[in-house]
Amino acid sequence: MSADPFGTAALRSSTLDAWVASPTRLAEDAAAESDLVTVGYRDRLLTELAANAADAAAEAGMAGELAVWVADGELHVANTGAPLTAEGVRSLAALRVSAKTPADGRIGRFGVGFTATATVADRVEVRSRTGSIVFDRALAEDAVRAAGLSGDTVPVLRLVWPSDVGPAEGFDTEVVLSLRELSGPLIEAMLAQAPDLVVELAALQRITVDGVEITVERSAGPEVEDDEASSAIVTVSVGGAGSSSASSSTQRWLEVTRGGTRWLVDADGGPAPEHDVLRAPTPTDIELSLPCRCITDLALTPDRRHLHPRAEIADAAVGYVDLLLLLDPVRRVQLVPELHLARNRDDARLIEAVREQLRDVAWLPSADGGALLPSRSVVLIGLTDRLAEILSEHFADTVHPDISLAQHLPTLGRLGVEELGLAALAERLGGLQHEPSWWHDLYEALAPLVSTGREVEELGALPIPRSDGRMSVGVRGLFVSDRIATPMRWIPTVHPDARHSLLERLGVQELSATDALADPALRVLIEDIDLDGSDDDGLATEICAVLRADPDAAVPPWLATLPLLDTDGELRPADELLLPDSPLLSVLVDDHPFGVVDDEVVSGCGADELRRLGVGWGFLTVTDELPVGPDHDLPDEEDWWDTLPDPPEKLTAVRDLDLIDDRSWPDALTMMATDEDIAPLLSDRDGYTAWWLRRHAEVDGLLLGEYRAPSDEILAGIIDPLDHPHADALVGALARLEPDTADDAALLLTRLGAPGRDISAGAAVMVHAAVVAACRRGVLDPADVEVPERVRTVAGAVTDRAVVVDQPWLLQALPDAEAVLAGPMITPADAEILATLLDLPLGSEEYTATVRDPGDAATWAHPEAVRFGAERGVEVPRGQVRLHDELWISLRSADSRRDVRVRWWVEDGVTHLERRETPES
Repeated sequence: MSADPFGTAALRSSTLDAWVASPTRLAEDAAAESDLVTVGYRDRLLTELAANAADAAAEAGMAGELAVWVADGELHVANTGAPLTAEGVRSLAALRVSAKTPADGRIGRFGVGFTATATVADRVEVRSRTGSIVFDRALAEDAVRAAGLSGDTVPVLRLVWPSDVGPAEGFDTEVVLSLRELSGPLIEAMLAQAPDLVVELAALQRITVDGVEITVERSAGPEVEDDEASSAIVTVSVGGAGSSSASSSTQRWLEVTRGGTRWLVDADGGPAPEHDVLRAPTPTDIELSLPCRCITDLALTPDRRHLHPRAEIADAAVGYVDLLLLLDPVRRVQLVPELHLARNRDDARLIEAVREQLRDVAWLPSADGGALLPSRSVVLIGLTDRLAEILSEHFADTVHPDISLAQHLPTLGRLGVEELGLAALAERLGGLQHEPSWWHDLYEALAPLVSTGREVEELGALPIPRSDGRMSVGVRGLFVSDRIATPMRWIPTVHPDARHSLLERLGVQELSATDALADPALRVLIEDIDLDGSDDDGLATEICAVLRADPDAAVPPWLATLPLLDTDGELRPADELLLPDSPLLSVLVDDHPFGVVDDEVVSGCGADELRRLGVGWGFLTVTDELPVGPDHDLPDEEDWWDTLPDPPEKLTAVRDLDLIDDRSWPDALTMMATDEDIAPLLSDRDGYTAWWLRRHAEVDGLLLGEYRAPSDEILAGIIDPLDHPHADALVGALARLEPDTADDAALLLTRLGAPGRDISAGAAVMVHAAVVAACRRGVLDPADVEVPERVRTVAGAVTDRAVVVDQPWLLQALPDAEAVLAGPMITPADAEILATLLDLPLGSEEYTATVRDPGDAATWAHPEAVRFGAERGVEVPRGQVRLHDELWISLRSADSRRDVRVRWWVEDGVTHLERRETPES
């Protein structure tokens, strides 16, 4: 090899000659180098040397390596690739002259990047396997003085000398810098820059800085739809002998390349750098706010810090959409750059160019996994995966659920995406045809979006499938029911398969079977049925389905007017019909007015439901919650109403009792007694049913009111018991001790005086007392009671001559066979009433009595008077008391006179007492 293979002597000579010929040129070169050292390349040493290494590797067609280390105060930067050439030496020794051209795709092409070495050293060696050169400030100053020139400053990189020292083993070129200052800060800066450099400089595979290896591995990335773009996964690893385990790291980038621009984001979803710059491909001073890293081939100024005037930064926007299309939905939106965050004019122009692409290209993730053009997209805030799945068939313009959040709305809105509110959603749902279960799933998915009254109001036009197959717009007038699953033409209900709690939150009302049956619209339908027709149009079937849904539902009385087909093919109100096998048919008179329900109606509606509707099986009842008069078409109802002191709060009565065949009353009574709804009416003595049966129902020639219940022992012997298996259940329709009418009283008194009956004196007194009490209460007028032919006395005997005892002391003097008592306690008022009822004289009127001797005078406080009062349980009046050893009275009537000894007597207000012997102490 020649001692000066690159002709450095000639290069020095020509440079010195130029300076000698024009000393100003020397000053200009010195000033230009100073500007580049202090300004243009002040912090770009590794960047520029790495760019040269990348160019050398690219020229050699190999994966380049760069190594940096410090030895004996010198910084060594060695690389693999194409070695130093004569053209390269001329470029290094010249100012702003480069052997590289833009056409060859290499990075360094201004011939000034190597000036960065002068920022840290006054002696720079370039050792290569094709030859080595040296730049040295001291040698340059000597050469300038030797040429007869003078200058305060001499450029260090204009004069070059040959060197015989080759590069380090394993490298093709090595730059050795004799550092002016300590290398520590410089190495730290290089370690920080190296990870970015291996990404920016695609030709470099590894950079080693002071033993720390920074390597890059490029692998195929996700498939890009457009053939003009490509993607790669760029993995940067930091490690090696010079690094600690704590400082070892790996960074993965997703890179998309289109044209001369590469866009990169963290492949693992990490955040974008807070501060970044445009890279072309090495860092410039143009700050960017875009959330992706941009590496472009745009032309730069010679200092590689700013765009060349002819470069258009908007051209670097290509490929941004390609990158977003490879990311998940949320990240796509996060990577939309915002113009208001722009840091400078170039940043703003690049953001606007990117946003223009985002507006014009389909990239926005859709709910079905596709890509949407923002201007033709809508966002439904709160959209879930399930809701998106349900709507996907009809809402292809809806953005993905992951970005359907309020926090993304401003970003999406600035791109032209419209917000789809719940009101607009409901409107767009109108007209869709789906099974009710699909709508249920829709409501289930919509429910999480409805949390306030505002959302409820917005869904006012939500389509809702009805049980009758139609659709309702909104919830107004709609009902839901836990039990009713069948359609009802008179009231709109939500289809059971579509029912969801959301609808109730929106205002759909809960409907009970009772409410459904009582709905006025149903009554109108029933009233509009033409009885001259031959078909009820299935309304009865619908009504009976509601009845079947709730066996406990209340049935309004007017439902009994529902026309049904009878066996003659005619329509008749339900309450005029009987079921085909109704037991009521067997007890009715032959000419009864009832019809029989058609068999097909029974089959379609159900016998139990027809009975609840009003069709007869057993006896039918009439119910009125607030009756105001005898207007229920019950036989003899007015007569019963006249017996009531006040209108009843509720009327429930068995109807059609007057249609029972007289011979069928035993069977009819059994039917009523065994009917759980009617049985309570039979014990209600004041109710219409028991009242009518007492007066009109006959068994063995007697009215029910002429029988007693077998369990009624008080009337035993007086009233005969009813011989019927359910007699005790008919107690309200049978006779009782307390009479309700004059006829009841006459029956009791007549049976009491019947000679052939074995009746005790106590029973007779109880009957007398009950009748008298009824008269005193005003239940009956004594004048209305038929007088019996005979009466029952205290002796239990029957006689047609007797007196009613009206004074208690009189009972001592009368024979039991003659005395009649009005009650267990003798009072003049009760005795007078009974005397009128029995047409008998009072004892005090029939007899007069006189005390035979005056006796001894005493007062009420006398021991005998006190003892008498205590024994009888009465208080002796504080009048005069007279005591007798034996108390005799003379009792006289119209046809007799006799003396009677008594224990006590009252005469003219004086109480006479017979002394009693007291026990010896």
